[in-house]
Amino acid sequence: MISLAALLLVAAQPATGSAAETAIQAFEPQGFTTRFTVEIEAPVTEVFEAATGDVTGWWDHSFWPDPAEMVIEPRFDGRFYERFEAGSDNGTLHARVIFVRAPYQLRLHGPLGLSGRAFDMVTSWSLEDAGAGDRTAFTVELHMAGEIDAEMAAIVRSVWVHFIDARLRPWVEADCHLAPDEACSAFVTQP
Repeated sequence: MISLAALLLVAAQPATGSAAETAIQAFEPQGFTTRFTVEIEAPVTEVFEAATGDVTGWWDHSFWPDPAEMVIEPRFDGRFYERFEAGSDNGTLHARVIFVRAPYQLRLHGPLGLSGRAFDMVTSWSLEDAGAGDRTAFTVELHMAGEIDAEMAAIVRSVWVHFIDARLRPWVEADCHLAPDEACSAFVTQP
């Protein structure tokens, strides 16, 4: 039987050949938190339903050029996944739903677009009535830790602002969520 000391001694020996060319690089784990709120001209329940389920119509960042589906399952232990092609098991798991109190709160745990890094993120959504039942305050709170620096944390924040303010808000306010298979007038560019 090999002792732990012998294993450590072997592991401490310098690498030879092509393995020596693969350096081990340290990174400084860091953590960041941020939050923002976007007001959307629609009731809380309508906004929550538009923000979950099939989000392909408004979510515009993906690993696959034209994914068959992108879905946020609004239930505990639900998934936020991207299926690359219809009927295929190829895809990616962006996050898991770790908390849901529909239609007021949803919390995701996962790397989202930073898959492949030693990175952990908890994304919390809070939706509340912002006036007479026809306006929603949609708050996103991000907690990020790991292989991330301040510049990347700012990019993550700006992408989330883009998702909610530049994509979800116009998607809902143009009633595109009511006809998700049709082109959304909010995203059509004029020639």
